[in-house]
Amino acid sequence: MKKLFLICTLCIALACKEDSKKTSNQENTTIETKRLVGEFVYYADAAVFQVKNDIYGVIIDDQMQALNNEAKAFKKEATDMVIADVEAQILAKNKDEEGWPYKLKIEKIYSVKALDPNKNDVIKLGK
Repeated sequence: MKKLFLICTLCIALACKEDSKKTSNQENTTIETKRLVGEFVYYADAAVFQVKNDIYGVIIDDQMQALNNEAKAFKKEATDMVIADVEAQILAKNKDEEGWPYKLKIEKIYSVKALDPNKNDVIKLGK
């Protein structure tokens, strides 16, 4: 009986220890904070920021909402992108999350302007 109690206690202790390791792995790791100029779009609870060859998911918070509110003035349709100049933290995505490998946490918004209409690479169907 004592051996059974000792084995159960040991199993519970090891299980708890493993859970604490999982919690520490789920925290975001800041890679760097830098100023970025690129194309931004927010649509249906997903925000994306594209800079030349890199694409980032954007963390939806008050700063992202402020950026989206400024962007609305330049959009003709909800899916239109705008040029945004922001300072943001680049964070590594958690392993258990879906999406782009890196995400942005916007810290400061410098400017927002309309995308060049001649550079519109979007194909629109029907109208």
